[in-house]
Amino acid sequence: MSSSVSRLVSSVCKKIIKPYSPTPISLRCHKLSYLDQMVGGIYIPMAFFYPKLSNTWSNKPNNVVSQHLEKSLSKVLTNYYPFAGKLNDNISIDCNDSGVEFFITKINCPMSEIFNHPYFEKHNLVYPTEVINNQYTNEGSLAVFQLTHFSCGGIAISMCLSHKVGDGYTFNNFMNHWATMARNALSSEIYPISPKFDGSFYFPPTKDEDSSNVSNNNIVPQREECVSKGFSISSSKLTALKARVINESKVQNPSDTEVVSAFLYQRAMATKKLVNSSSIRPSLLHQAVNLRPPLPKHTMGNIGSLFSILTKEEKEMDLAQVVSKLRKEKEEVKQKYKNAKIEELLPITLEQYRKANDLLVNNSCYDLYRFSSLITFPSYDVDFGWGKPEKVISPLSTSNPPIKNMFVLMDDKNRDGVNLTCSMKKQDMLAFERDEELLRFASPTS
Repeated sequence: MSSSVSRLVSSVCKKIIKPYSPTPISLRCHKLSYLDQMVGGIYIPMAFFYPKLSNTWSNKPNNVVSQHLEKSLSKVLTNYYPFAGKLNDNISIDCNDSGVEFFITKINCPMSEIFNHPYFEKHNLVYPTEVINNQYTNEGSLAVFQLTHFSCGGIAISMCLSHKVGDGYTFNNFMNHWATMARNALSSEIYPISPKFDGSFYFPPTKDEDSSNVSNNNIVPQREECVSKGFSISSSKLTALKARVINESKVQNPSDTEVVSAFLYQRAMATKKLVNSSSIRPSLLHQAVNLRPPLPKHTMGNIGSLFSILTKEEKEMDLAQVVSKLRKEKEEVKQKYKNAKIEELLPITLEQYRKANDLLVNNSCYDLYRFSSLITFPSYDVDFGWGKPEKVISPLSTSNPPIKNMFVLMDDKNRDGVNLTCSMKKQDMLAFERDEELLRFASPTS
């Protein structure tokens, strides 16, 4: 973060928040699943922006807002106890209730100045600096939060959860459960999902002596110097893209994720071709898949798989053809898991990763594009009692440095369009953000 940006922060206060109730002895040792062990040491960040608090809260002092969040956070940590513990190598988490870090900051600028910044550098102000700049260590907190007060009276609440403990689904459940706890102080509302951290039952971990070998082959890629930008695709533009796919393929009910992923992949490959003044380079699209269902929706942790499609020739870049490939691969993956026995889940998942790696290596792929979709996740329902967020910044969009060629998709606030964040090498982003075909359907949001 540049010094000119960091000077906007006028004060920082740090607190440790511990679970409201002690974790039972029977739950004190949380075993990592094999998929948890595979995940590299990073945080998943997300920030929720509230430009105006409801009338009930607008005139209350800052410390009252903070106390409201701290108290409800303490209560929800009782349900999400691994986040308040300490990582034990790559084997387990000691759920010792040591707590999570909670920062309170003031920023000397209005929230609009953050939104209007062309790239994501200023967005990093709503996250603790040490989290954005570094991966966590075994001694670090597995969850870090920040409440940011802006000069305009608005606030932002950011959360960074260790990927070792959970995925995007876990993240969204935590945030909505926390918000429900906060509202529950004024009502009898109950969160519908009671979390269970039982991923190791479905994906048994390796033996203790082999755990380091798993982490050395982790599924989180190395970071590179990249820039991140946001775009939005409106409801009407999304409908137009879907109509094109329906008219030109056998896929008659394309999903938002399929259409937007295919479109972005197509435009990224096309602009990369221009940057390198060459023919299309063999490319691979990785699509993350949530495995709930078939696994229970209350299962927290890293509960996912992936599938991939390969593009080697320019004739394969057609939007409808890319969507058809995505649908075919997705349906094949769903069938594999549909009737799988518990002991078959891990072998199937590892085979998916092996298959993706083989495609990458055997076809000498120059470019790998990673897609993660939070579409249908209730990110814009996170209401702590003062209203729903005006803007949500998606996971992996503010990491420093970002993951190259990473795309994160989310619903927009009205749930009829798509917001997306992408990270690329700077020269690739300059070409991508100027692509006329991209800009026919997507509008820059940052």
